[in-house]
Amino acid sequence: MTAAAPEPGFVLLVNAKPEKGFDLIAQVAATLRHIPFVSIASQSDATEARELVRRLGATNVRIIEKTTDMASLYRAARMVAVPSYRFVETFSRVCIEAQRYGKPVIGSDVGNVPYLLAESGIVLPESVELWAQEIARLYGDAAYYGERCRLAAENSERYSQAAQREDILRIVETQTDAMLVCVGSGIGNMLHAGPMIRNIARTLGRRVDLLVAEDHGTSLFLLQNDRFVNSVYSLRNYALRRRYDTIFVTHCFGTASLPFHARRVVFSRDWDGFHPGHALHEALFNLEAAKVLLGIPYDPATAAADYYVGNYAYQRPNGGLVGFHGGSKSGFWTSKRWPHFPALGGRLRDAGYSVASFGTPAEYVEGTLDHTGGTIEEMVRGMLQCDAFISNDSGVMNIANALGIPVVGIFGPTNWETRGPLSAHGRSVSLSSECSPCEVKNSKHFLAGGCTCIDRLDLETVWAAVQGLLAEVERVHVPLKLVVSR
Repeated sequence: MTAAAPEPGFVLLVNAKPEKGFDLIAQVAATLRHIPFVSIASQSDATEARELVRRLGATNVRIIEKTTDMASLYRAARMVAVPSYRFVETFSRVCIEAQRYGKPVIGSDVGNVPYLLAESGIVLPESVELWAQEIARLYGDAAYYGERCRLAAENSERYSQAAQREDILRIVETQTDAMLVCVGSGIGNMLHAGPMIRNIARTLGRRVDLLVAEDHGTSLFLLQNDRFVNSVYSLRNYALRRRYDTIFVTHCFGTASLPFHARRVVFSRDWDGFHPGHALHEALFNLEAAKVLLGIPYDPATAAADYYVGNYAYQRPNGGLVGFHGGSKSGFWTSKRWPHFPALGGRLRDAGYSVASFGTPAEYVEGTLDHTGGTIEEMVRGMLQCDAFISNDSGVMNIANALGIPVVGIFGPTNWETRGPLSAHGRSVSLSSECSPCEVKNSKHFLAGGCTCIDRLDLETVWAAVQGLLAEVERVHVPLKLVVSR
């Protein structure tokens, strides 16, 4: 370095180029003048960077010239910023380098950065306010900072030379005794297969391939996970060329007859047929089918709640945001839509929470922040900012459950016992009446769209469940027991 080394305890940005996010960090620094920032003009003109911080009055930002002693900077930094929004990182070596020194990393929500940080770092949209809040918290909350340091060091081990060797060996292993699991077609069906998929991969010690008869063209990422899944194929473009040792066709794949190439093809329906009134929840049904037909054991006490959503990992943000999904599929499925979301939003705002709608634009709840629209993956990233989630029985509810977001699922005509959230953070609210759930006890009436029972699920009942969930989450950061209000 051309000058004395910075004093320890700063926020480090390795590259002072605007496309690497320096302009964002400079604005953040201008709002946090008590926190030191350091950026390296390694690939850009230091004069331009210094001029920007001068215009912003960010006297707490120090620009240093290119250095070969990155180790000293990583050790001295309190945290590292990777705000690459305009430059899309294909890997971002800085994330893992910083974490090897036990430093928390805050990164952008684009490119490969969110995948690298899924289980350890903090991923944020391009917002000066959110970045400033997170940096301030890492400075002001010692327990939170310590936990982030621990997660950073833990994540760096996943990218060690030994771990990379293991990944290569797993790729080689999948070429022998390969297994394909066929699932589909709705989002809920896909996610309820997740605990089974994870359990199969863990038991066999190798990743599996998936074939999905998907309803939504952008949903395959929900089941792609680097630790458990090799490849995810859509039924629409799947080439039946590869030979598998075993193909397991789950109940939700349907009755499609395909010319599979495998030593054995096992159909879940040959053991039992799943239906809304089944004695087992769908996730448990899938696990039990794999146990009976494939000999894959599981722990009933824990495996059914072992969901996943892609490579995403949920960490409660403590930002006071509650998400809503007030919609459902069209047709007779509209009978699942609870009509009192606007009033519930008012109760939450009065209690000091922000409330946002997720889903399609048509599913926006009046009076809430509008986070509707976009792809399913964009929605998932937005949902990660929620401290809790309230939803009709829907695919979005199942995403919240699979992510581990504290969730209240609202059930009228459908059966919470086979479809409700099973995560440790999940609750179901449903009616208690002789005719419910309608899809089980009077399916013809339900399929004709005649069920109106969800209108009788009053605001006070749901509000009590929401209050209970929020109170328990605020009181202790431990998993919640499944509590059903009927």
